[in-house]
Amino acid sequence: MLKILINEEEVCVNQNFTITQHMLNTPSVILNNVYPKSWLNDLDYTSRFYHPLDYSKCKIIDVNNGEETLIFCGIVKNSGNISLNPREPHFSTLQVLDFKDFLSTGETFDYVIYQKTITQAIQQVIDSISEYGFVLGNINILNPNDIIGAYSTKDKTAYDVFNYIADITQSRWTTRMINENQVAIDFYDPTLMTQGTTIEYTQEFFENNLIDNMKYSYGTNNYRNKQVMTSNKVIGNAQQTQIYYCNGYKTDFITYLPIASINSIKVNGVSKTFITDTEKSLGINADFYYSVDNNVFQSEDTYPLSTQIEINYTPVVLGRQIITNDMEISRVHNTIGRKGTISRYENRNDATTLEELQKIGASYIKYKGTPEIILTIESRSNTWDVGQRVQFDAPIDELTTEYMVRTKKINYISDENQLFYTYELISSFNSETEINYFDNQRAKALGNIKEGQYIDRNIDIENTATIIFYDFAATEIS
Repeated sequence: MLKILINEEEVCVNQNFTITQHMLNTPSVILNNVYPKSWLNDLDYTSRFYHPLDYSKCKIIDVNNGEETLIFCGIVKNSGNISLNPREPHFSTLQVLDFKDFLSTGETFDYVIYQKTITQAIQQVIDSISEYGFVLGNINILNPNDIIGAYSTKDKTAYDVFNYIADITQSRWTTRMINENQVAIDFYDPTLMTQGTTIEYTQEFFENNLIDNMKYSYGTNNYRNKQVMTSNKVIGNAQQTQIYYCNGYKTDFITYLPIASINSIKVNGVSKTFITDTEKSLGINADFYYSVDNNVFQSEDTYPLSTQIEINYTPVVLGRQIITNDMEISRVHNTIGRKGTISRYENRNDATTLEELQKIGASYIKYKGTPEIILTIESRSNTWDVGQRVQFDAPIDELTTEYMVRTKKINYISDENQLFYTYELISSFNSETEINYFDNQRAKALGNIKEGQYIDRNIDIENTATIIFYDFAATEIS
C-alpha cells in the first residue's frame, strides 16, 4: 500500500507513475490526477481545485503490515495541467524532483579550496550547502589524504565541484536519502562500494526476492584493451643539470627543457638563492628568478666574463603512459585468430605527473577494458540501492562477475496498489552517461589556479543609510 503526502496532506493518485534513480541524474517522478484524500469524503471533484504551491515537500511512503518506509522525498517544482471545464474533475499534474536538484540549481560558490585534503575539500563544499539539507556521508576512497593545491570554485555549483573531486581521485559520488530532511553525499572508489545482496541463479532466490524477470545484454561499444595516455606538460622524474659560462653582460639563460622547479643554482661553486617571477612581483628578492613552464631563468646581477653558473632543475616534459590488459588481448586474439590489441589514445591537459597518467589509463582499462554486461532485473522487492556492488553467481561464465547498481526504477501500479522495481546493473562500473568520465571532463584545468595566475572575486556591495529623527517622541504601549 502506498501513501503520498504533499505539505503533510495526504493525496490520492489514480494513475501509474515511475520514480527513476540514477547515479548522476536527479531522481524525479511525474504524478498525474492528484487530489486530496479528503475529497473522498463527499466525492466532489468539480467545485474546487487542487493546486499545491511550487516547492511543496512531497513524501512517498510504502506502508507494509503497518510499517512505514520512506521511499522518496522531494519538492514539487511544477504543477498544472488542470482542467477549467466546470464539468470535469480539477485534479493536478505534478513534477516532483529529488533534493539533489539543489546541487546544480542552488547557489554558486566564490572561494578557493587551498591546501586541503580530499576529505577536507568535500567537507568544505558540504558546509557551504548544509542549509539545503546536505550532510557528509561515507567517504570510502583510496587517497582521502591527498592534497588539493589551489582550486577556484568561482561561479561553480556543488555538482560541478563534486565532479571535479571525483575526476582527480578516480572515484564516484552519489546522493543517499537519510530521511525527509537530510540527504547524504557519498564518495567511494568502485572497489570500496557497499556490498549488496548477492544474486544467486536459483529458483529459491528468485522466489524469496520476488523476482519476476531477469535478462542481460552484452556489448563492446566503447571497448579497448590498450590505453595510450600523453600529456604535453608533465613534471619530469629525472633532474637536469646544465652549466653556463657568462659573457660579462648577459642575464638571461636558456635551459634545454621548460622548468617545473629549480633545485639549486651555483655560481663558481657557491649556492645562490632563487624564486619565481610571481614571488618577485610580490617584492621578494633573490639572486635568480624563473617562471614555471618556461625555459628561461634570469640573474639579478651581471656576472664577469667566464663566471660558471650551474643549475639543477626538474623539467616539464612530454609524458606518455601505455597501459594494457594482457588477458583481454589474449582473449580477443584466441577468439579470432588475429592480433587482439584494440587501442585507445588520449591527450590530457590536466595531468601533471606520469603517476596521474598511469592512474587515469589504468582506471579506463579496468572498467572499460572488458566487454560491458548490463543486467536488468524486474522484482516486487526493494532489494538493492543505487551505487551498490553486487556479485552474480551466474549460469554462464562470462556473466559471473561483480556489477554496480546504476539505475533503479520504482513503478507504482495504481490498479494493484503495488510497487514494482526495475534494477539496471552494469559490469564496467562506468556509470556516467551525460558526462563521459574519461573523454569530456576537463574540470580540473578549468578550476585549477596555476603558478602566476590570479582570480578576481565577486563583491556584493550593500548600501546602508542612517535615518535621524529630530523632535521625535515615542510612547511604549504594553
